[in-house]
Amino acid sequence: MFFHNVSKERFEAKVELMRSFGWSESEFSSVVRKAPTFLCISLDMLRRKVEFFINIVGYTPSFIASHPNLLLSSLQKRVIPRFRVLEILNTKGLRTRRGKFSYFVKLSNTKFMEKFVLPYKEKVPELLDILRADCSSGNQIIMEKRRKW
Repeated sequence: MFFHNVSKERFEAKVELMRSFGWSESEFSSVVRKAPTFLCISLDMLRRKVEFFINIVGYTPSFIASHPNLLLSSLQKRVIPRFRVLEILNTKGLRTRRGKFSYFVKLSNTKFMEKFVLPYKEKVPELLDILRADCSSGNQIIMEKRRKW
């Protein structure tokens, strides 16, 4: 099985990290069953992803555990840019329908562009730039600006 690539120490470190966020052992086991590649995420990146989803998006640890694919998405290339696009649309009053952010993360790049970027390219041209850029510097800005911890 897949666990051959994960050392016992690394596995236990992930258990402890997720326990520090309030996950139970059953939630951890469920995530490993649903998304075993979760174990390949570095501790630092896993911590940053969970902190983002809890502190910025507002998800509970249990919600994250029930939607483990959120943790498999790239924070810099997918999650934060999409969060920023939706935040800008909300700020400008251009997005009236609400939905769980997890839905927006799951959308293909094409669908996300068709639904949330291209219809607003005239009114909000920076949306394209947000998605095109690596966003590493922009990601730091949003994380620092919105950090609540």
